[in-house]
Formats: sequence, C-alpha cells, structure tokens
Amino acid sequence: MISMKTVIDYWFAIEPYVFVGITSKFVLLYNTLDGVTIESDKSGVIELLQETLQKENCGVVLLTNERYQQKEIKDFIRELRCNYMGDIIDVTLSKGKPVQLLPFFNFPNEREIYKKHNFSSLKNVLKNLSEISIHVDIVTNVAALTIFLQSISGSPIFNVVGDIGKVPNCRELLSYLDQHLSPKIILCSYKDVIALQPTFWNNFSYRISVQFPLDKKLWDKSIQLLFNQTLPVEYVFEVSSEENCLQAEQLVEQFGIEKYQLKPVYTGENIGFFEENVFLTREDILSTPMSIKDFFSRQAMNIYDFGKINVMSNGDVYANLNYPVLGNIYTENIYEIVQREVDTGKSWFRIRNQAPCTDCVYQWLCPPPSDYEIAIGRPNLCHVK
Repeated sequence: MISMKTVIDYWFAIEPYVFVGITSKFVLLYNTLDGVTIESDKSGVIELLQETLQKENCGVVLLTNERYQQKEIKDFIRELRCNYMGDIIDVTLSKGKPVQLLPFFNFPNEREIYKKHNFSSLKNVLKNLSEISIHVDIVTNVAALTIFLQSISGSPIFNVVGDIGKVPNCRELLSYLDQHLSPKIILCSYKDVIALQPTFWNNFSYRISVQFPLDKKLWDKSIQLLFNQTLPVEYVFEVSSEENCLQAEQLVEQFGIEKYQLKPVYTGENIGFFEENVFLTREDILSTPMSIKDFFSRQAMNIYDFGKINVMSNGDVYANLNYPVLGNIYTENIYEIVQREVDTGKSWFRIRNQAPCTDCVYQWLCPPPSDYEIAIGRPNLCHVK
C-alpha cells in the first residue's frame, strides 16, 4: 500500500513590532525590539512581503506548500522565525484567515488629522508648540514681545538668540522669562556673553557658539565670566574642516569643558568635509535603535522642526528660517501664526517623501530632512546606493 504525504499550506505573517522597508528590488525587515535586520533581494521574498503588506490582506497571506518549498522562501522564513520576526501556521489550525496588525505606518499625518477632524481650537493648535526661539538685537521691542509671550500657554522652552546685551530693556525681558518655570536658554557667541547671576536663576542656562578663528582675548573673557557663575553651560563649536575639529578638541581638553557638541557648517566649498563627517552610511543608519513609534513619527512630521517657531527682532515669525514668514506678532496672534504652519507651512511636516529617498528601503530609518539638505541643495545626505 502506497502512503500519500500530506500537503500542508500555511498562513504567513510578520510580527507587528517589525518594520518593513520595501522597494521593487530590495526589502529590509527591522526588529524594533532588538535592532536585528533581515535584508533580501530575492524576487520571491519581495513578492511575498508585498502581498502581506497589502491592506486587503490584513497582514496575513496564504503560503501554499508549493511556494513554501522554494529554497529562497524557505530560507527566508527560517531566518525570520529564528529572529522572532514572523511565523507561519498550518491553515488547518485556524477556522478562518487570521488577522495581524500591519507592520507599517497606516495613519494620516498630523496635518491630515487637523483637516479631517477640524481641530481648529486654540488648545488643539497650540498644544504642539514646544520651543520658541526669540531672536534679539538693538531693534527688539521688549514691551510688544512680552505682550506676545503672555498669550502663550503651557511651558515651552524659550531660547533667547543673539547679543542680548545690546537689547534696550533686556533686563525686563529676562525678568519676565524668569517668572516661568520652563527652561530658558541664552544662545549667543562667546563674544557676546553677559552675566545672568545673581539676578536670574530660574532654569536659565547658556548655549555658547564658538566660531573659528578664535579671538583669544574675548574667549578668555567669556571663560572667566562663565566660570564665576553656576548656571549650566553647553558649547557649540562651529566646524567647517578637520582643523576646526582639532581646535575644538584642544579647547575642550584645555578648559575642562564637560558639555559640548560639534556643529558642522557648510561653506559651499567644503562638501568633502561633509561627505566624510556628516553623510550617513548604511552602518550609521542602522546604529541607532528605533521603535515602531519612531518609524511612525518620521512618516508624519519633522522631529527637528515640529512644534518650534522663531520670533525675529522685527516681529516676523518663522517655523524654519529657510522658509517663508508665517506672520508677525505685531499684527497677528499666536494662534493665527501657528495655524498657518499647520495648514500650509513647509517645515513641521517636511519628511522624506521625495526621490531618491522614496526608492530606498532605509527611507524611514534615516533622520528627517535637516537644514543641511537645504544648504547643500540635496534631498539626501548619505552614501547608500
């Protein structure tokens, strides 16, 4: 008597904590629990995942025994199961087709949510305002600026940017800010440092920008001025060459600077420096742990710009200084200005939704577009082909 081997079909699904980046020629699976990745350029694997991710399949597809026996499919599923990133089950063990959460972003972005639900109240629009940079100089109208700031609810971070020592009635502005519990950061060049203590203590700190070549006399003066205070200080060294990086490292070591960062500056003539130090490689992209929430946020908003506005000394307001003005604090209220960015602005919702990023499996693993892309004139700053 000849026995017949039972042919088993399967249901195939990806775990909901696995992000899938897919193009017509390549696929990447990223396990957000441990950062393990699986990559494949096998056509059979790509087709299987494309079917799985179709909305009508609800994250589950039928995997026939014939298809499962293909070597590239079998090897892929073995690797998938070994890394707890997906599974197959015998169709006879299920009364019907199972449903799985789709492991990709399937929600409208913040702007679409506002439009769909008509969230036009002051509370809903302003709840996303998290950081306000106040750019000051000799023409700053402190009285008008203070009235504007009084209309802002919540506890956003306040950045005071520029040479505040030249602002008429600057102490009135600082006194007003000192009443708020939210963080206040004085952003200025080392050439323009002023003493905040002993007058202002309430959550004030310094962020000092350092440009090269260094003015040694003014540097020493600023170091002494800051040393005599106990407020937190962070240094931002603006570097445009390897030589600048070495100079910054020497200053950090010589003066015992604990908190600092190197900020690359594009001059139009140092693209090689950026390609070496700023452009991302595949290893760079995969080195930062990502959660499913991180993937979703990068598909909905620009985490560098979202919730931030810049108020200039003439009253003009920008979400990003590289884009058109949103309004003016002397003629419009904060609600109207922020609502304009939500409705038509180019900054808060600037994501990687254009070529060549749209043709790359690392599209949503990469950080969102920054000001460097604008300065250099390229939509992507990476070495990924």
